[in-house]
Amino acid sequence: MGLAAVALVTGCGMSSNETSTASPPTTTSATIPGLAEPTCLAGNLLAGAGLVGNAPPAPEPTSIPDEFEPVRVVTCEGSDGTNENANWIEEHRQGDLTAVLAGYALPTDPLRTTQINGVDLRTCMVDQMTPPIVWLVDAQGLAMRPELPTGDCGEYKWHAITAIRALPVTGRIEHRIPLSPTMEARFNGEPG
Repeated sequence: MGLAAVALVTGCGMSSNETSTASPPTTTSATIPGLAEPTCLAGNLLAGAGLVGNAPPAPEPTSIPDEFEPVRVVTCEGSDGTNENANWIEEHRQGDLTAVLAGYALPTDPLRTTQINGVDLRTCMVDQMTPPIVWLVDAQGLAMRPELPTGDCGEYKWHAITAIRALPVTGRIEHRIPLSPTMEARFNGEPG
């Protein structure tokens, strides 16, 4: 009994310089730079869609960090509105994100170009729809905007967006956002 008490007292007196056998701390989202709370109302997101917003900007799209583990998705995109306002739709989705992550992992192809007088010029262009704004959100509620890969003419590779749209919707918010004066003029058929 006396030896057990000595061992207990000795164990409590361990200095902070000694190493313990505890496992190293796991990486958390808090250690990944550039994560933010997901929002569809960031100033730069609204301005990019021709809408009026004064909120702080959201981070720009980037590649998905290896240690980031998303569990749900938030998308933002416009729909029909009025002459003064747009309907800005925020949808929350959850489910198996394997196909979503595989779509974002596709490579971006080098643009097709030709050199004329020492200048690289693109040899093809694509007229395409704008994809929704996407936030991938982890279990702690922190999010990042993934960069959508493109093909050799600059066309978006829609695999990730298609996979996102196949996920069940768990929440939907319709925001009514004022159009910028330029967009309102275009909407009303006035020269902008």
